[in-house]
Amino acid sequence: MIGSFPRVSETFIINQVADLIDRGIEVEVFSFTKGLSSLENISQRFSDYKMSRLVHYLDMPQNKLIRFFAAVYKLLSILLRKPSIFFKVLNFRKYGLTVKSLKLIFWVEPFIGKKFDLVHCHFGTIANKYLVIREIFGFKHKIITTFYGIDVSHIFKVKPRDYYDNLKKHCQSYLVMSDDMKRRVVEYGFSAEQVGVLPISIDVASYPYSERHYSPGQQINLISVGNFVEKKGFDDLLRALAIVKQKTDKDFKCHIVGDGQLKEMIYGLTRELGIGDVVDFKGYMKLEDLITLFTKMHLCLQPSKTSADGDME
Repeated sequence: MIGSFPRVSETFIINQVADLIDRGIEVEVFSFTKGLSSLENISQRFSDYKMSRLVHYLDMPQNKLIRFFAAVYKLLSILLRKPSIFFKVLNFRKYGLTVKSLKLIFWVEPFIGKKFDLVHCHFGTIANKYLVIREIFGFKHKIITTFYGIDVSHIFKVKPRDYYDNLKKHCQSYLVMSDDMKRRVVEYGFSAEQVGVLPISIDVASYPYSERHYSPGQQINLISVGNFVEKKGFDDLLRALAIVKQKTDKDFKCHIVGDGQLKEMIYGLTRELGIGDVVDFKGYMKLEDLITLFTKMHLCLQPSKTSADGDME
């Protein structure tokens, strides 16, 4: 279960799916929204493993008229294939706006006839949505939830402390990115015995070793990769580069790979600081191309911070 698939910034999901398939496990992906319409910068493994055939999308058409007729079609499908849940997906008193907006119909219909041994929910917020689907069907399979950052930091700035209470009742195991993140989720009432620390990792073998050398007069190549969101700290990086430019006569360039909601601010700050000559914006890149670029770099810079809304890694 994932919010959006595929995404350039979540190549680790693609890798997990591929690695599970390599181990003989049958995988299906249920995504609440579609990822990028273009696969230009999506990891090659998505195409190699034909993952588009594994994905079920739960989103609904934006056009209200098309949405209505699509919902009627799906309701008929539910009535014919799983009549026992027909009135449940229309239970406005229990599910409120999820029913009124017709979302629940689109969430539920793709699960008819499905049986799983385990459901892995990526992000706690996605797990909460899935619990509604699970309840309607009466599924008994086990659940594992992975928290990634915003779902244990920012979420409690906008949601009550009991936001995950239902998840605690039904999920058997949780994964977090660090010991600090584990400490934070335990403070919110999760059992320490159920929370395991498993950072997002890379397949080291896919990153060819390249010994770095520097010769006097050579350009020093720096690289930083990430989404253009506040917690990634790209604004701090740019200010640091401005200081370096001012204090050294070394020839250097920082290659920034990424894009996102703060793009205009990041580009504007680059112009304001007068560092356009030492910054090279690459946009999004396919993982395989990024690995090749890494081999030509001297240093990787990866700042981060807590954003104003509480979001953090």
